[in-house]
Amino acid sequence: MKNFDDGFNKQDFLLFDGDIKVHPGAVIGCSSSIGKNTKIFNCIIGSVDIGKGCIIGNYSILEDGVKIGDRSKIWHYCHIRDDVTIGKDCNLGDYVFIDSGVTIGNGTKIQNYVPVYHGVTLEEGVFFGPNSLTTNDKVPRSRTADGKTKSGDDWFVGSIHIGKDASIGAGAVLIAGIKIGEKAMIGAGAVVTKDVPPGAVVVGTPARIMKYVKGYEPK
Repeated sequence: MKNFDDGFNKQDFLLFDGDIKVHPGAVIGCSSSIGKNTKIFNCIIGSVDIGKGCIIGNYSILEDGVKIGDRSKIWHYCHIRDDVTIGKDCNLGDYVFIDSGVTIGNGTKIQNYVPVYHGVTLEEGVFFGPNSLTTNDKVPRSRTADGKTKSGDDWFVGSIHIGKDASIGAGAVLIAGIKIGEKAMIGAGAVVTKDVPPGAVVVGTPARIMKYVKGYEPK
């Protein structure tokens, strides 16, 4: 079998039925389901469900309960936490973090160094530019008022909902508790503190509406 010598991977990939290629250093949960034509690099995977034609990159971690749709690509050094659902034809760049229970719609593209935290929902076709980020706590503290380290029971998860085909520019920050409408565009470096209507183009800190995408202008 051909040696996939591309830097990180100097050993022959193992070939399984359905043209599934697995790096010999990969660790995969015994109850996982892996679709045909999928390629798994040197990574750690729990009990997951991976569709057809997917790629899981070097040194990525997929925890138990992750579901990945057909033809989606999870590139190098990603961490996908438990019970995440990623749709079909998605593309996650290097060093992407997806927190527990997040749902990502079909055709979404997330560039390098983006964290998507618990409480965030992405509809289909969402785009995240590099170094943009979501948040899920409006009043973050490491400790409680009496000086104890906070646990999961000591804070309220703030949700973020991002509509179909919305785009988040590089370095933008989304504050917990907002909704971003479909086709909205968030400018690079913007800090979004309130809801964004469908088709709105917002820029600045805090973000303000500058114009609307054609066809979404207010009547």
